[in-house]
Amino acid sequence: VWVDDRGYGLPGVGALGLSPLWSAIVNAAANLGIMTLMVMVNKAYNVLRAITWLMVGLFALMQAAVPVQCTTLNPGTLLCLCIAACTYMMLGCYGQPGRTRTVFLVFLILGAGCAVQYAFTPFILVFWLMLVQMRIFSARTFLASLLGILCAWILLMGSGTVSPADINWPHLSGLPDDIGLNRGFYRIAVAAITALLLLGALMANAYKTISYNARARAYNGALVVLALVTVIAMALDSDNLATYLPLLNMSAAYQITHYFVNHRYDRQYIAVLAIAGVYVALYIWRILP
Repeated sequence: VWVDDRGYGLPGVGALGLSPLWSAIVNAAANLGIMTLMVMVNKAYNVLRAITWLMVGLFALMQAAVPVQCTTLNPGTLLCLCIAACTYMMLGCYGQPGRTRTVFLVFLILGAGCAVQYAFTPFILVFWLMLVQMRIFSARTFLASLLGILCAWILLMGSGTVSPADINWPHLSGLPDDIGLNRGFYRIAVAAITALLLLGALMANAYKTISYNARARAYNGALVVLALVTVIAMALDSDNLATYLPLLNMSAAYQITHYFVNHRYDRQYIAVLAIAGVYVALYIWRILP
């Protein structure tokens, strides 16, 4: 499933050699961590303008549509967990350019992530844009971000964990090599449906978001940029599509929930159940011989 499970200097999480049981346990804990961070982001920064657990339920349902995402520790879970944690920290820096230590830590995580999975790379650009959106971009914060990335690699190479000979450049591809197989086509179908729901929710939320105050617009803008870059990265690196899928699910869960919070109407539960039904149908398709 994970075609290129390695980063620029180290093999991916699959190289840990965990037993199937421990792999499932660690992955379940990581998914719970992602869902906890989703709730924490909303409670701390009110990005959805309401306290709700709907986004957690949607994320869990979307993850379950691709069972291996839930039963095996994988680079997608690692990527999503790290990006969720970095987003939580970065949003807390709004209007506080003195938070250079937090900026350093965020980019240290991203730099270390690149060592084990090259899919972290485009999100360095996302968090540089977040510096601007959070109104903290300056020479000091940009320097802190560069030092964070460099520090991760200095520690890896200084400790001998990575040597210059280990440096590996990613190979970006077009469509997955196994597109002709049912499994490959299934992953593309799930990603395409989720991306369409995400983009539809983004367009539906755009007009309402414009009316928010500057802080709320900055928070939502950061999540929008994260979502769009995820979709673009999946399109450009679709052979590694499964790695981006949990992050796509998290972004879609946020935006769809935001839509339902912003647009109240009678029997809204029918629309929620319809979305849930789509993923149940996809899961049934997956388990059919």
